[in-house]
Amino acid sequence: MICERCGSYLPDEAILCNTCGAMMHRTTQTRDEGVRAIRQGRRMAVPAPLPDQMRGDVPVYGDYDMSPLPVEQERGVRRSKPPKAPTASLDAFASRPNTRRGVPVRGNIRTRQVVSKHGKAHVVSGRPINWMRIGVIFAVLLLAAAIGYMLYMRTSDTGQRTTARKRVVTANAGMLTLATSTDPLLDVEKQALLKDWSDAPAQAYWLVGQEYMDMGDMPDAVMAFQIANILQPNNYDGLLLLGSAYELNNEDAQAEALYRQMLETVSPSRPEAYTALINMLLNQDRRPEAADLMLLAFTNTDRENFRQQRRDFIPNTPQVDTDHLSGRYELEQHITVTSPQGYDVYYTLDDAAELPEGGTLLTDGTVTIPEGTFTLRAVCVVEDLVSDEMHASYTVYYPTPAAPKCNLAPNTYSSLREVSLRPGEALNAKEARKGKTKEQLAVEDDQTFYYTIDGSLPDPAISPVYTGPIKLPSGRVTLRAVAVNGYGKQSSTMEVGYKFDVKPHPLEVYSETDVFSGFKLNDTTLEAFTAAFGQPKSTVPTTYLTLDAQAQHLEYGWGYAVFALTGGQWSLVRVEMTGAIAGGPRGVGIGSSEADITGVYKDFGMPQNQDTSRNLYYADPQIGVVLANEDGTRTVQYTCRTLGGKTWVLQYHLKNGRCVKIVNYFKP
Repeated sequence: MICERCGSYLPDEAILCNTCGAMMHRTTQTRDEGVRAIRQGRRMAVPAPLPDQMRGDVPVYGDYDMSPLPVEQERGVRRSKPPKAPTASLDAFASRPNTRRGVPVRGNIRTRQVVSKHGKAHVVSGRPINWMRIGVIFAVLLLAAAIGYMLYMRTSDTGQRTTARKRVVTANAGMLTLATSTDPLLDVEKQALLKDWSDAPAQAYWLVGQEYMDMGDMPDAVMAFQIANILQPNNYDGLLLLGSAYELNNEDAQAEALYRQMLETVSPSRPEAYTALINMLLNQDRRPEAADLMLLAFTNTDRENFRQQRRDFIPNTPQVDTDHLSGRYELEQHITVTSPQGYDVYYTLDDAAELPEGGTLLTDGTVTIPEGTFTLRAVCVVEDLVSDEMHASYTVYYPTPAAPKCNLAPNTYSSLREVSLRPGEALNAKEARKGKTKEQLAVEDDQTFYYTIDGSLPDPAISPVYTGPIKLPSGRVTLRAVAVNGYGKQSSTMEVGYKFDVKPHPLEVYSETDVFSGFKLNDTTLEAFTAAFGQPKSTVPTTYLTLDAQAQHLEYGWGYAVFALTGGQWSLVRVEMTGAIAGGPRGVGIGSSEADITGVYKDFGMPQNQDTSRNLYYADPQIGVVLANEDGTRTVQYTCRTLGGKTWVLQYHLKNGRCVKIVNYFKP
């Protein structure tokens, strides 16, 4: 058959044209015969009979001009010029083909395709090229390629690592500072930088950092890990890589700071940072710090390997002898403390002391525990390593004597008596004395008695020492006494009351009725006092003891007086005189002796205290006492409480046994 598009000859069974690729059309409805069938190249087509002669102006079918063979391909063939035919006649001739290719003269013979010497004929398309469409298609392809590249770089592992490498190579220390800055003025630049780094996820930077470490490029590895840490803070496993990179890059300070941050804030319960930092400290010969870190690691992680590592690393803990373990002991104890490895031992009984700096080097192997409750702490030291502390608590006590006994039972007596003191007997005394040495018993039995009969409590530091029978005065008397043994332990207080109905009965104690003839405390006004004693030499504003009120000091030739403003008037609160300006209470005053003064007030007749002072009577706040001053002078002092609730003090100052000054004042 013949291709309708390019005119090439094709086999009957062909579907597509071998030259132009056009689809062959077959019509099975009807079968064309004659010239039409011949033109379509059907072999079995029966050619229509050709006319024997010219029929008017119609050219002969065998004319070369109608042949399928181009004239220029047949060399040397002379073509007959077809007669010119009218247009109308040609149009009317229905069997004339509308192409100039023609048909073979004999339709029953397959016409071969004639190929020129210049090669196969090219098909010339009749359609124009749409360059606009081609340009759009090309742009779409470029856009799709760009989108695909971006998706590849953002989603694929290889692309993300490539992006991360680019960011690491261009990063510097200034960018790291900016990325971690908290300055609000740099927030815009910081966010732009973080957005640029976020083109790749943090995981890509961690992986790229590992690649740099494997290649030995530590600076870039550190940079990659730092960027990853900024994008994904507190990644424990990643921070371990950063710490390793710091160490390999000889940045030990940064590595130590990072490890401490990890074990303090990121994850104190994980052991890896402890292990890395311990190894670093050991490599730097910082053994004490490494030992402390081992203890901290064991405490926080509960990993037994840290405790075992520390136990093998530091000296063993000191030990005490088995006879003196923690407990309660009588008398002072001598504790033997040793080092299992023979190292130096430092100990202390002070709970606030730091070992070994605040301790004492053990030289004789024993530590003396005195009376009281103490905690013995000790450590072993070798070079710069210190063991764990040894703790042992001890309570040491000394035997306390029983309260003394007296030979006079409490009662009312019609005559004066004397009383003697003897050691008391404690409960279970026989059991308590068993097992003690003679020396210990002798110290316990060496007792001293201290007593009072003025109503005050005995004080071993000042009260009279019992040396023989005590003479008791008339009236009501309370005898109090304590015993102190050779260890300095004081007993409880023995107290016995007596009444001696014997004349002369004791005098009255100092009271508010004992006033001077010319004035009275808290009662005499400034006007009345100046009227009685004249105008002072000078008047000076002052303050008086704890009073907040105004006060003024009036200076006289015989002494001075002080007035305080209370209740809207100036009242007398203190008088100090060196001359007899007024009659004294009970007829004693300037020039009187100690015996004269004490003889007009109540006196229980107690002997002198250990400091040569003497108690006259005691009943708070009514007190009578003779005080021994440091300069050798003595003061007889009485105190009383008035009905108005005020406390008065009367003092007689004696020099060379005579009163040279009297002081009478109100005590707020």
